[in-house]
Amino acid sequence: MWSLGSHLMNGEGQQQPEPCGCYTTPSNHLTSNRELGMDSRFAEVSILTCQNCGQHWLRYFYEIEAFTASGQWYLGTITPEQSSRLTANQAKDTLERLDWYYYGGSYYHGQSGRTSGAIF
Repeated sequence: MWSLGSHLMNGEGQQQPEPCGCYTTPSNHLTSNRELGMDSRFAEVSILTCQNCGQHWLRYFYEIEAFTASGQWYLGTITPEQSSRLTANQAKDTLERLDWYYYGGSYYHGQSGRTSGAIF
């Protein structure tokens, strides 16, 4: 989804919409939409929505409280249709099939970034 009113010029001089800020700094734009609960791995799963453009995001958070620096979160875009039918136990597989998703948390020494593929 794209924000309204922002545009970039493509190589042919035509205007194209600029991506919403949720694609570069999601934590500044997202609000809780729905809690899906815990999956079979004890990860907390929720659906977040961008306040500006309405994009749905899948959040997957895993932490073993007894272990320092075990917190891991993952955040990837999903469609409204996926959002309406997704269960907590489908969340990890859904993220792993995306072209990319964000990751971060204490497990990553406070760093965050974009990646794709398997979540360990």
